[in-house]
Amino acid sequence: IPLLSLSLLLLGALYKYILHPLFLSPLRHIPAAHPTAPFSPLWSYWIRQQRRENATIRAAHERLGPVVRLGPREVSVNCVKGGLSKVYAGGMEKGEWY
Repeated sequence: IPLLSLSLLLLGALYKYILHPLFLSPLRHIPAAHPTAPFSPLWSYWIRQQRRENATIRAAHERLGPVVRLGPREVSVNCVKGGLSKVYAGGMEKGEWY
């Protein structure tokens, strides 16, 4: 039974951290700012810790375009007409505080 548990744990980790980000995630088509961005947010945390976040993300946008993936669940949008206006003024439901 311990071998079965270990096998299931490894298969679950393989699915969550490799297969899902590469093949099943809805963000898989967005270009990643760093090779590890689809798998882990550690790269993003590292550049924030080094206080290089703005320059690094700007360089990624210049290199990859207006929409860049920064982590498994994090995207940066750098275009007003095609991106930000749709996100912030696109007729989406907003809370009362907005």
